[in-house]
Amino acid sequence: MNSKNKIQNYIQYFLLITSFITCFFHTFTWLDYRYSQVDSYYAHGYFVPFISAWLIYLKWDQLKNIKISSNIFGLVLILFALLIHIIAVMSDINFISGFAVFFYLTGSVLYLCGTAAFKMVIFPILFLLFMFPVPGQFIDIIGLPTKSLATALSLKIIDFAGIPYYQEGFRIILPETIMYVGTPCNGMKSLISFLAMGLLAAYITNLSLWKKIFVVIGVYPLAVLLNGCRIAMLIFIADTYGIKKASPESYLHDLSGIIVFAAGLIIIFFTINFWKPKSENK
Repeated sequence: MNSKNKIQNYIQYFLLITSFITCFFHTFTWLDYRYSQVDSYYAHGYFVPFISAWLIYLKWDQLKNIKISSNIFGLVLILFALLIHIIAVMSDINFISGFAVFFYLTGSVLYLCGTAAFKMVIFPILFLLFMFPVPGQFIDIIGLPTKSLATALSLKIIDFAGIPYYQEGFRIILPETIMYVGTPCNGMKSLISFLAMGLLAAYITNLSLWKKIFVVIGVYPLAVLLNGCRIAMLIFIADTYGIKKASPESYLHDLSGIIVFAAGLIIIFFTINFWKPKSENK
């Protein structure tokens, strides 16, 4: 590569990085706000770009052997990202700006590195989607049936434990108190986190395609099952120690969430390890 081409590349890098920082600084401020909220569904968002960078690093030796080219469609994606970002800013719709970041980064990889390199890193780039929050209304639509299933399961567990109750929708009337299964208990936080971890684990392990599909699809019933166990645990705590011990302000409420998350990860990775080819398990 001659010095003229190097200068042109440096100018392109400078312009793309400068425009990215200038345009999307407010978007990343909004992302930080969404991640840091109590009961945020996207607290994992801080880690997503580092995981994507690590996945790209794993392919670094292969990427070094690919001839760098340029795909003009990448420039089209960049301009599209800037256009929808402008529309989002004018409309004050932050989540659209979040996804504009994704299109901008995708376009930059295509434009600067070419199609061959893009195909090598397509999963790490797609994994970035887990850092962009979708509207709460969409989460609620998916979360309602998930919460219903988890609540029904929790009451089956309570029946087995012999705790008397009366159900009115999501209100669980116990002998000494009333517990309400609120929106934070809809299991969506677990579902999103488990889906991210399931896809990541399926990607980096040498499983057959149908096993990878099973792991990803199995995330939903796993989230319902563990969330049902968590709700049952909180009902037991409320019945035994009072509603304050089971409230969102209680450390027991937070601890139950940590237990569910840890149990989900253990089940996902145990399943994958069990299905690994025997040569990999030795």
